[in-house]
Amino acid sequence: MIALRIERSAATASQVGEALALLEQQPGIYFGVDAGIHGLHPLQATLLSGPALALHLYGDGLEVQVHTDFGHRLLTLPALARWHAGLTRGPGASTLTALRCFMACFAPSPDVLLLGALPFAAHHLATGGYHADALGVLFFGEQLFRRDASGLWQALRLRLDAAPTQTASQQPLPESMPSSAMSEPQDDHPPGAYADMVRRALTCLEGSALVSLTLSQSYRRRVQMPAIQAFERLRAANPAPVSFFVNDGSGLRLFGASPDLQLIIASGTVQSLPVCGTVARRPGATGEAESLRELLNEEVDAASLAVCTDALRNDLAPLCVPGSLQLLNRRHPMSLATVVHAVDRLEGKLREGVDAWDAIAATAAPVMVTGTPRKQALQAIKQLEASPRGWYGGLLVQVASNGDALAGTILRAAALSQGVAEVRTGGDLMADSSPEREEQESRLKAGSLWRAFGMEAAATASAATNEIAVPEAVRLMAADDPFGQSMRDCLLGLGLAIRDDAACALLVGTPGPSSPRQQLVAVGDAALRLLGQSGFVVQAIRPEHGRVISCHTTADAPWVNTGPFSAARYVSLALQGSGLPAGWQIWGHDDQGQPVVLAHAGRRTACLLFRPDSLLSESKALQVLSAALAFAAGESARSSQG
Repeated sequence: MIALRIERSAATASQVGEALALLEQQPGIYFGVDAGIHGLHPLQATLLSGPALALHLYGDGLEVQVHTDFGHRLLTLPALARWHAGLTRGPGASTLTALRCFMACFAPSPDVLLLGALPFAAHHLATGGYHADALGVLFFGEQLFRRDASGLWQALRLRLDAAPTQTASQQPLPESMPSSAMSEPQDDHPPGAYADMVRRALTCLEGSALVSLTLSQSYRRRVQMPAIQAFERLRAANPAPVSFFVNDGSGLRLFGASPDLQLIIASGTVQSLPVCGTVARRPGATGEAESLRELLNEEVDAASLAVCTDALRNDLAPLCVPGSLQLLNRRHPMSLATVVHAVDRLEGKLREGVDAWDAIAATAAPVMVTGTPRKQALQAIKQLEASPRGWYGGLLVQVASNGDALAGTILRAAALSQGVAEVRTGGDLMADSSPEREEQESRLKAGSLWRAFGMEAAATASAATNEIAVPEAVRLMAADDPFGQSMRDCLLGLGLAIRDDAACALLVGTPGPSSPRQQLVAVGDAALRLLGQSGFVVQAIRPEHGRVISCHTTADAPWVNTGPFSAARYVSLALQGSGLPAGWQIWGHDDQGQPVVLAHAGRRTACLLFRPDSLLSESKALQVLSAALAFAAGESARSSQG
């Protein structure tokens, strides 16, 4: 058994940054648990730049590539020399057995590590001898940087006490070169076609053995920014439970920020943290609370996560002491930078003789990225999806010689090769899933990767569409309004002057105009009274004050639809019936389809049936107010779109 001497020293941020930057040009890996839920996710990171050995995995065995003199010296030691001499490829060869035997050559240590990435097809490793396709690479390092839960970095150097052995330098794997005649990259689907594929999948779910199915699609863009720079931008904007960057030495740079830390193995205990359910994280405390409410009220996502957790229990049960598997947390909310997820936590005690490699093999291609039952889901994926999955749904792996391990699912990732970045995203389907919502969620997940490359136009329809040409001044009619000062503060915050001689008026109080007037925006009950004067049926109701509603934009609205937003309702009146008097348009409605923003183009009048000045309203509500004022003043609310 090889006992490596480990030298440790404190590492500075600049040293870590320099080592990370080297990954753009040389093989290595960064694998960090950079964010998560306190008490659930073990915050830590490992950076290996310039590996001593690279183990290239195949369905029928593995091959060793030596990168340094230290790596060659390792292979001359008796235990590893015997292991190396016994490696074969072909029918009957077991890649997992070879990996297990490699690590068994070393004395137990949390710092003697294999780290690397396995593609989606690595689920074939469990079968052994399935095919000869490449199934990823694992690195063994001489020099590492490691970060602990407190955020402190250490530099580690593994030492052999034996004298150095002179060796010939090893040739690296050839790096593929970009082609000058390369065609323009194409997405798997045009907009709307993924939703069509989801509809076909839902038909497959009916009457089949499938309980759930996860489908995905790839987006491809030519990029200019170096991958390591994009990764640094992604890490800064979206710290995640699984942050990773891999240079495999053959021209591939793979990086991402995945929410799914699939396995945590320590001291013979295995934990899994399945993730299911995604909503956009809205800005501010109120916005985040509304996102959490939306997430936890989504019954389809709750059922999907339950299926994922039960299926993981089924995968892990043969490896664990009977009765030890327990659900420790159910639908724990996890807020990341741009999205909010729900997380379960499953824990069990590994049986005697079971190790990390068994758990990795048992949970490869997990139900979160395939479906239940897995065999039928894999068949459906092959039939329905437009392209091979590649790295999507694969694994980031870190295994120590003491048996501890981490494995993260490769999601929210970009694979960069020959100047083209491929981003693949998807979602879990059940029989009552919404195709349109699935497509929207898929595109939402890809946005953070395109923003990391500085490609905001690919991340969203327009990043500057909220630049609205509001009038210079507004007349505020706020008599008897209990929140008149709040509205005044909001108008001043928008850069508007408040003048009694302004042509455009904002009505929030009483009394209002004796008859409908032009160039007017009305809010709350004042808006409802104005609508009553305009032919709408309006009735008194039990007052609804401080009630938060979800508002949805229609195609007629003069602002860009970026999804639903929250706003506070303070009303004692309500519209009755569904009639729409001549000249009026609906710009926004609530979850029940009831109008919340209406406008009359001929009169230049807009009515907001919520309070955009409330602290409970999201910033988008103020943008709607700005658009309404611009409309009433005769300005172009879409002036930035050209």
